[in-house]
Amino acid sequence: MGRIQSSVGLVTGTDIVGTVDQLIAISAQPRDRVSARNEALAKQQQSIAELTASVIGVQLSGNRLANSSLFRSKSAESSNSDVISATGGNKSPVGTHTIETLQTAATHDVRSLQRFDSVDTALGLSGQIRINPGSKLLDDSVKLSELNEGRGVEAGVIRITDRSGATADIDLSKARTMDDVLQTINDANIGVRATTVGNAFKLVDETGSTANNLKVEQLGSAETAADIGLWGIDEAASSVTGIDLELPDGVNSLRGAALSELGGGSGIGPLGDLSITLSDGQAATIDLSSATTSSEVIDLIDASGLPLIAKLNDAKNGFQIRDVSGGEGNFKIESADDTASQLGLVADTTDQIVVGKNLNRQTVTLETKLTELNRGNGVGTGSFLVTDSKGVIGAVSISGDEIETVGDLVDAINNLSNNVTASINEAGDGISIVDSAGGTKSLAVRSSGTSEIAENLGIAGTATDHTIGGQTVKALVGTQADVIEIEEEDTLASIVEKINSEEGYAKASIRTNDDGSYSLQIRSIQGGEAGKLAIDTSGFNLDLRTQSTGRDALVSVSTDGGVSQFMSSSDGVFEMSNSFEASKISRSTNLADMNDGLGISSGSILLTDSLGKSSGINLVVQNITSVGEFLDAINSLGIGVSASINDDGTGITIIDTAGGSETLEIEDVGNGKAATDLGIAGTATTTTIDGVSVSALTSSIVDTNTTETQGLSFTLKELSDSPITITVKDDASTVTNAAQTFVDQYNKLHEKLESLTFYNADTEEVGLLFGSNETYRIRDGYSRLLSGTISQAGDFKSLAQVGIGFDETGKLELDSDKLSSAMVSDPSAVEAFFTTDETGLADRLSSLADKLAGPSTSLLLTRTETLGTQMEKNNERIEQLNERLDNERERLLKQFYATETAIGKLQTNSNYISQIERIEFPTS
Repeated sequence: MGRIQSSVGLVTGTDIVGTVDQLIAISAQPRDRVSARNEALAKQQQSIAELTASVIGVQLSGNRLANSSLFRSKSAESSNSDVISATGGNKSPVGTHTIETLQTAATHDVRSLQRFDSVDTALGLSGQIRINPGSKLLDDSVKLSELNEGRGVEAGVIRITDRSGATADIDLSKARTMDDVLQTINDANIGVRATTVGNAFKLVDETGSTANNLKVEQLGSAETAADIGLWGIDEAASSVTGIDLELPDGVNSLRGAALSELGGGSGIGPLGDLSITLSDGQAATIDLSSATTSSEVIDLIDASGLPLIAKLNDAKNGFQIRDVSGGEGNFKIESADDTASQLGLVADTTDQIVVGKNLNRQTVTLETKLTELNRGNGVGTGSFLVTDSKGVIGAVSISGDEIETVGDLVDAINNLSNNVTASINEAGDGISIVDSAGGTKSLAVRSSGTSEIAENLGIAGTATDHTIGGQTVKALVGTQADVIEIEEEDTLASIVEKINSEEGYAKASIRTNDDGSYSLQIRSIQGGEAGKLAIDTSGFNLDLRTQSTGRDALVSVSTDGGVSQFMSSSDGVFEMSNSFEASKISRSTNLADMNDGLGISSGSILLTDSLGKSSGINLVVQNITSVGEFLDAINSLGIGVSASINDDGTGITIIDTAGGSETLEIEDVGNGKAATDLGIAGTATTTTIDGVSVSALTSSIVDTNTTETQGLSFTLKELSDSPITITVKDDASTVTNAAQTFVDQYNKLHEKLESLTFYNADTEEVGLLFGSNETYRIRDGYSRLLSGTISQAGDFKSLAQVGIGFDETGKLELDSDKLSSAMVSDPSAVEAFFTTDETGLADRLSSLADKLAGPSTSLLLTRTETLGTQMEKNNERIEQLNERLDNERERLLKQFYATETAIGKLQTNSNYISQIERIEFPTS
C-alpha cells in the first residue's frame, strides 16, 4: 500500500520536488536545444510555405497572360443603353453597328376576361381546356428570305402609282414577311390596296379614276419589285396580279393556311356563298369559291362592302367576324350549303362578335418524325402492347430505324394480328386507334417495361366512345395538345393546379384584378415566336383573350454603313461574331483565330512525301500567321505535296503528288503541336477530290454547328424611333489589368523575400532565411528571366518593350500607356511575346515556377520535405530524451525520499540512545 509523500522532506524540510526540478532542468538542456532547433525549423518551413504560395501566385498571374483570348478582348458601347445594352466578347466584330429596333420579344400570355369573386369556390364548369402549340396556326406569313429558292428579296424602294396619278415610294428594306410588305403598301398615302391571290401579290386600285395606269416602278439599282413579282406593272386596269412566287418547301400559301390543311388534314371546301346579315339589316352574299387560303377568305369577306371586321379569332385557329353597323337586330351568318358550318361561323345572335370554331390545321402528318412529337422530346424507344376487344395482343417495338415517322408507326400498328385500325386523328394532331374486333372487352394500350412510348403518344389507357367519321366507335385518340379536364367542383385554384400538374406547354396562375376579382392567366413556358399557343375551351367559355402573342425580338443591323441584315431572338438577346466563326476559313484567316479562338500552337511541322522526301516549316521562325501563309509555305517546300483549303472551307487538305510507293506523313517536331491543332498530323488516306482518287490528309477545324460565339452580345430592352449605334473597339484594358496583376504578384514575392532575408547591421538581426540557397535561387531565377531576352516569341524581346521594368528597389512597375500603345501598334507581337508555347513569357514563368515550387522535385518542395524530415528526427530525439529525463526524475525522487527515510531512522535511534541512563554501581 502506497503512502502520501510530501514535496518537502518531513524530516529535513528539504524542497525535494523543487530540487529535483532544478536538477532535471540541468539535465534537460540537450533536449531544450533540440526543441529550439525544431522551433527554428518550423518557422523556416512556414517561411518556405509562404514563399511557395508567392511563387504560385506569380505563376497563376503569368498563366492568365498565356490566354490568347485576353489579347482579343473587345469593348462595346451603346449610344443608348436604356434601349440596347451591349457586351463585347473577344470575337466581337470591330466597327460601328447601327441597329434599328423593329420589334421586342414577348412571351405568349392569355387571360380570361371572365372574372371570379373567389379562388376557392366551385365554378360549376364542365368540359376541357386544350392548349396547343402555335407552330401551325392560321396566321402564317412567309418570310421574304425564304422566297426565290432561298435568295430572298433584295432590300429596296418601289414606287406605286394609283390610277388618279398619286404616287408613293414604298420602302421595303425593313419588311421581313409577306404581311410586312402588305402592311407597308396599305399604309402608304395612295388609293391602292395590296393583298395576295394564290401565290402572287395583287394590287387593287380604290380611287375609281381611270386617268392613269396602275403602275409599279423600281427605284435605285435593287431588284425588289422583281423579287416580289411586281416588276414592270403598268396596266390600265383597276386591279393587277403579279407573277406567281415559288413557295418554300413544305409551305402551301404565302399568307395564312391553305384550306386543304384544315379539318385535321382532310381540308375544307369547296366553299360556296356565305350570307351575312348585320344587326342594322344590311346584308350581302359573298362568293368564297375562289378562296384557297384562310387569308383569302378574310380578304373576300372584308371586300363585301359591309360595315364589319373579319379576322382570325384570338386563338388564331379559326375566324372571327364583328358587326360594327350599330343596329339592334340579330347578327346572322349562314349559307345555303355547308360553307358557313365548314368555316365554323354559323350564327344567329344578338352579340356583335361571332367567334369561329377551331378549324384544326393539321400539325401531325404521316411524314412527321417521331422525334418531333412529345413537345420535341420524341416518343423514346421501347415497345407498347395493343390489346383489342377480344383480348388479342399485339406488340409494337420502336428501337431501330424501321419506325421513324408517324406513317411508319401507323403501318406497324395496322400490320398487327389483332383487329385494330390506326390513322391520323380527325384533329390532325396525333394518332387514333379504333377497335374493330367486336369483342366484349375494352381496347387497351400500355407501354412495356420502363418504356413510356404509349404515354408520349397520348394513346395509353382504355378505349372510350368517340365520334369518328360520323360514327360512334371505341377508340383511343392521341393528341399533342395539353388536355385539361374541368369538372363542376373545380375552383379557379384547382384549375391552375391541374394545368401546372404536368409538364406542358404553359403554366397557369391567378391574376388579381383592380376591383379585387380574379382571372385565370395562362403563360407559355417558352419565350418568343416558338412559344406561341392556341388555347380553346369546350363546354364553357372563359372569354380568353391574348394579352401578348409570342414573338421574337427583331432588329435590323448595319455594320460600318454596309447592307442591313435582319436578326431575330426569342428572348431579346442577340449575338454577333466575326465572319470566320460563322462557317468557313479563307487564306486571310489568322491562325490565332482558329480552333474556336484558341489559335494554332507554334512549332515545327515535318512532311514526308510518298517518295520518302522530307522537309519542314517552323511557324515562329518563318512568321507564319495566316492560313494563306501556311499554305504557301507548304507548297514551296520542294517536295511532292500540294496544300489548299478543303472543299467545304472548314479546314486544310494536303495531297501527295510525289507518286511514290510510301505514304504521305505529317508530324509535329519537338514539343510543338501545330500539325495536331490544324488536324493534319498523321498518315494520308485514299480519298476522292474533284472526282479523282488521291492520297491526302484533310482536316475540319471549324465547327460549323457550334452555337457558342463569345462575340458581341446586345439586349433589346425597348423600341426606339432613332437608330442605336454600338461601337466595338479592341480593348487593351484586359491585357493591362492582367499585366498589373502579374506585377503586383511579383512584388508580393519580392516583399516576402526581403522580409525573410534581411540583415540589420546595427542589431545584427537577420531574417529567417538569410543566406539560404532557396531564396538566392528564386531571386536569381526571376532576375535572369525578367531582365533577360525573351527570344523566339515574336518581335518583342524584353519586358521593357511592353512596358514592364524594375524600379530602384528591385520591384516591377508597369507603364500602362506603353503597353497599350504596343497593343495598338502591333497586337499580334504583344500576344506572341506572352503566349507563344514554351518560349513566350507566360510559359517561361510557368516553367520557372514549376522548378521552384512545382508538385514534383521542385526546389521549395524538396526543402520543405528536408525540413520535415529533420523535424521528425528531432522529435524522435526529443521523445528519447524526455523518456530519459522521466526516468532520471523518478530515480532522484526515490533517492531523496530514501534519504529522508534514513535520516528519520537515525534521528529515532538517536533519541533512543539519548534516553539511556548511566548505571552506576555502588562502591563498597
